[in-house]
Amino acid sequence: MSTTSLYRTRNKEETNVTILEHLPNEILLILFEYFNGIDLLQTFYDLNSHLNLLLYKQFQLYCFNFKSISKCTFDLICQQHLPFIANKVISLAFSDYRDTPKQMSLFFSYIPSLHRFTQLQSLTLSNIHSYDTVVQFLNECHYLYNLIHLTFYFYSFLTSSVDLQLIIDKIWSLPKLTYCHFDVRIERQPNFCLPTIISSSLKYLYLPHSKLQWNQVNRLFHYVPELKHLSILNEPSVVDNYILLPPPGLIKLNFYCPDKSIISKLDILLQNMSNLYYLHIRLKHSLINGYKWEQIIRIHLPKLKIFRLRMNKAFFNNPNIQLQRQVDKLINSFRSSFWINERQWFFRCFTWKKIIVLHSLCSTYNYHGCITPDFWQSTSPHDNQQQFHNEITSIDSETFLNELVSLNICLSNIDHLTIKLPINEKIWSIFSNFNRLHSLTVLSHTDTFQFELQILLDRAPHLRILRLGQDGSLPLHLSLFNYRNTSVRELNLIGCDYCFNEEECILFSHSSLGVQCEVLFIEVNNLLQQLKDRLSLTYVIIYNP
Repeated sequence: MSTTSLYRTRNKEETNVTILEHLPNEILLILFEYFNGIDLLQTFYDLNSHLNLLLYKQFQLYCFNFKSISKCTFDLICQQHLPFIANKVISLAFSDYRDTPKQMSLFFSYIPSLHRFTQLQSLTLSNIHSYDTVVQFLNECHYLYNLIHLTFYFYSFLTSSVDLQLIIDKIWSLPKLTYCHFDVRIERQPNFCLPTIISSSLKYLYLPHSKLQWNQVNRLFHYVPELKHLSILNEPSVVDNYILLPPPGLIKLNFYCPDKSIISKLDILLQNMSNLYYLHIRLKHSLINGYKWEQIIRIHLPKLKIFRLRMNKAFFNNPNIQLQRQVDKLINSFRSSFWINERQWFFRCFTWKKIIVLHSLCSTYNYHGCITPDFWQSTSPHDNQQQFHNEITSIDSETFLNELVSLNICLSNIDHLTIKLPINEKIWSIFSNFNRLHSLTVLSHTDTFQFELQILLDRAPHLRILRLGQDGSLPLHLSLFNYRNTSVRELNLIGCDYCFNEEECILFSHSSLGVQCEVLFIEVNNLLQQLKDRLSLTYVIIYNP
């Protein structure tokens, strides 16, 4: 860059800072609220003493989301900034995901206690694998007397035993906790246990993988008397005709039930839910007709305004059943005046591989799998097969695209796509755009198909994750070093079944994808440190053969 160009750049930056300086402090503080704390400090800190003073002394609403952040940035925030603004932080979100491993333990190595986070209102702990880390955070939570929002995601524990009762009771002891999302999956242990402490503050409770029988749900109600929203996974029980006795304030219920006998229990289960405003039910192994649902809603749910329903049942062991007739009969039961005119709730019913599925027509249902219905019906005059396919968001099957080629449809909402090279030319007419594509998996990669794959990459402006796979018997294809896409941040080359040597690692580090890559999955020959030094990686997963 020439001296003149450098001067102009600096002069422009100084002009922008000068413009900011002339804004009233009140405007600047409002502007700061639109930034994540990380971006806020990286953008405005150290521009001048005035902005530093605002950031450290006057701004009181810091929100830090450390998911997918680089370790360098995480270290900087925790060591240089958080000690000075801890009492101004209202939200913290941590993640021990593969691109930010042991982030929570690292946090405590910098900041041993949460006692200065007195204004913290929201805490998110994602992908926790360490029971000790969980206990450490919960032990520190007694300092967080303003905490109202807690989100937990445990996917596995490395220890053989977890004191779940201790975890639950510590959460229930938080004096102002209003919202709790508790998503726990522990190997060979229950995913939830009933608390022994009553929480008078909890109003929103989400237990998406906590299996509870209906009698346990009733006991749970005792420990959350102010509950308004509940989301649970029901476990089949031998207890029949169990009557739920919810708190009077319960207005929103969301549950998934795999119990085949739920048909005979629904009337009794819902008879005390007269204050429900929102009901979302997912039933597996059961199909309940519209006449029955209408009766339940009219008698027991007079205040219901939002009804979300999804039911499915497989008929693999009944080869003689006429699925189309069953679909016609089921969908017709949802065509009464109650559904169409009075409530204006519409439904779609279809068959797929000996399975009948019925669900509400609403934006909450997207088909993450590869589904091409064999037969379908809808109660909405505006619904059609194109609309059905607009709701497909993920294609994981390399053969699914071949099924779509024969159909005159267009897909526009795909966020994950798996393709096998060569690309069928009709793909460009099937996909109207790739603007939402976030993750792409490419199979059978070779140099021969570089041009057509690059065309796809050029049409995916928001692609973040790219996985490449090739036949293990083939040498490395050098086209890998020539691909371009400015948004890709995670690259997975394990599917190439190839071990990179030092020369290839150097070549990759200078490639377009290598320069911008933050998370890398690769097989190398003991080159971990060299690879990290050459690439600006958040995280690298090395497989040594």
